[in-house]
Amino acid sequence: MEKFDIQADQRLIARLVRAGTQGNAIRALLELITNSDDSYRLLEGAGQQHNGLIELLYKKEGACGLFTVRDSAKGMSHDDVTAAFRKYGAATSGLKDGNPVAGFFGTGAKNALGGMTDGRICTFKDGNFSELSIFLQGDSLKGELDGPKPASEKMRFQHGILGNGTAAYFRADPDKGQKVPRFDTVHTDLANHWRLRKIMSNPARNVQLIDVDERKKKRRLRYSEPKGQEKINEMFTVLCENYGEIPITISVWRAETELRQEGDDRPGGILIIDDHGVALDMSLFKYDREPLAARLFGEVRFGRFRELLAKEEPILDEKREGLNRSHPVCKCVIAAIETRIEKLVQEESQRQREARTKIDDEERTRYRDAFKVLNEIAEAEAEEVHNLGQEANAKVEPPPNGFCLYPDSAHLSVGKRYAFEVRIDTNKFSPGSVVRVSSSTPKLGIVGNTEFKVGKVASGQIVRRFVTVQGTEAGVRAILQAALGKNITEATVYVDPEKEENEYLYENGLVFRPESLTVRMNKIRYAVLRVYLKIVEGGSTINLKSDHERVHIEPEEILVKEADARRNVAEYEIKVWGDETEVTAIVTAETEAADALLEVKTRMEEEPERPRGHGMFNTEPHFDVDDLEPLQRTSYSRETGTITVYAHFPSIGVYVGKNLCHKKTLAAQVLIADLIAERCFFEMAQAKKRDVAISPEALSARIQRDAQELSRKYGMRVHKALVDPALVRKDQSDPAAQA
Repeated sequence: MEKFDIQADQRLIARLVRAGTQGNAIRALLELITNSDDSYRLLEGAGQQHNGLIELLYKKEGACGLFTVRDSAKGMSHDDVTAAFRKYGAATSGLKDGNPVAGFFGTGAKNALGGMTDGRICTFKDGNFSELSIFLQGDSLKGELDGPKPASEKMRFQHGILGNGTAAYFRADPDKGQKVPRFDTVHTDLANHWRLRKIMSNPARNVQLIDVDERKKKRRLRYSEPKGQEKINEMFTVLCENYGEIPITISVWRAETELRQEGDDRPGGILIIDDHGVALDMSLFKYDREPLAARLFGEVRFGRFRELLAKEEPILDEKREGLNRSHPVCKCVIAAIETRIEKLVQEESQRQREARTKIDDEERTRYRDAFKVLNEIAEAEAEEVHNLGQEANAKVEPPPNGFCLYPDSAHLSVGKRYAFEVRIDTNKFSPGSVVRVSSSTPKLGIVGNTEFKVGKVASGQIVRRFVTVQGTEAGVRAILQAALGKNITEATVYVDPEKEENEYLYENGLVFRPESLTVRMNKIRYAVLRVYLKIVEGGSTINLKSDHERVHIEPEEILVKEADARRNVAEYEIKVWGDETEVTAIVTAETEAADALLEVKTRMEEEPERPRGHGMFNTEPHFDVDDLEPLQRTSYSRETGTITVYAHFPSIGVYVGKNLCHKKTLAAQVLIADLIAERCFFEMAQAKKRDVAISPEALSARIQRDAQELSRKYGMRVHKALVDPALVRKDQSDPAAQA
């Protein structure tokens, strides 16, 4: 009987290589960054000092993207390279020797370089240089190794490595089906990716993304956890048949806001790591799409994982996309994690039930009526529509062609709503005809319906229908079009900055648009710095800086050029991002002649506007009884429209009582009415002025003035809706109160 080893066919290896990266540069970079981190881990295991620098170089060459991952770690000798790359899938990373590396399968770098174009590794070790090219030739994975050679100064300069270290190169070629991400996309996708989360948050690592074409464009990639409260911190063991006890350490937190629970960049979920902190998976398992688990995030340390992997137990997905959930050990560990998540889900369900029961039917009716009033006020004050045509009852001449938009051109202020008229001569167009309205750009939005039917009117009358539009960005030229059958009429619309912005610009010389930004962590947002050249002259240098180290701007310096100006105003695009959550920073633009300020707030997730039609405010408030030391009396969520009242704030708790037991007293109702009205009027005032770019100090003062004016106009109306009138009558009829 003959025994023999079954060899892997090259076609299989080629398929695995292609599947490893799928032509995606981000997936290739994940593997190469992990390899560089492994090199530093090996130095740390040997007690050697290092700078922890991992550089990612990005360069566009025509339609292609050139990528480099470079470190200053241990480097590889000629023999190291031969041992690591001659076999596909061999145990070459050092895992079986007990080294704290993330290279589990011996395929990562081969897939990353072989699955892209022109993949190669250049490495320096103890004065010698070696170069390895990896490529697919037909259905075969090939390697070409050159070296070792004495490392010359020219070689070191060419690769940017002064001592030991490694540089891995590849090209992303669209003609070969390979994706070329933008520079900003590389930043966001890598900094937030769960597989790199421990690297990006490790203070001993310094991951820098560099645009080779713009040497000053250098960004440090970092990640920080959401803010929240720890709910579970536990060490336990899971007994798994045939495998013994598996030690587990779990820490689960409840975030202050709901988190996104899907995608490689998800901020929510449980990060599964091994004993050396290497990321294995990111999941809430069966609770991934459970709304009651939307605030949960944390970490699980999976003990004995490396021991099992070294024994060739298939407990990790071959593509490194997570645990192998069909393996018996993984099943036991996941079940234990889900049991603990289930308790938090039940707590969240109970919390929501209690929150609902804290407001009875009588209160709910009052709140519904009050917030209906508040939403009507918000619509009237913050959504004022300016009529561009004639008064509704004014007599109009028939349109020349029986159908027109009036006026045929207009200048609009950004952020405000304006009403054009569609005029239809009923002598030429019969009732029931359909008019369709459209805009040439989404930056000029149409508010409400985009089509309507011509109604029945007296013979010969002119039908007038109003079309409301809103410009979201200044400097836009748009075409508003109305079509009736084959008949088309157009109006040209120019969206201008608000008058106050230009006045401030002409007086001060510099202004940001907008004057405040909320940015998602590691997500690039844009602002525009407007420069008035009669104050800030051509040739001047504008310096930009942030007052918080975790909020960044780009560029940090602007040279003002007269050629950039139109009517003496030049505009420069500014990129803004943050790598820590819940931070507020002030970005300053300064010259000798002028300065401007931009307020930047970072959030784990962007806060979208409330959908139109739902109203600015939810129909009832939320009373927070969990936060024992709140920093504010009330808050407002733009995402849900909910006003939150913090019951443990000192000046509130004394009136509402423990567990809101005094909430129905007159004193508590008056206080709650004041708090809700104050917050709602402030939010209305802020929304009304959101697009006015003036200094933060002046803007804050104007918001306060507008909020006070709203309170003066509508405060009593809101109080009457929120306070039980029976309590007021009872109090007013009390002889002691009258005395």
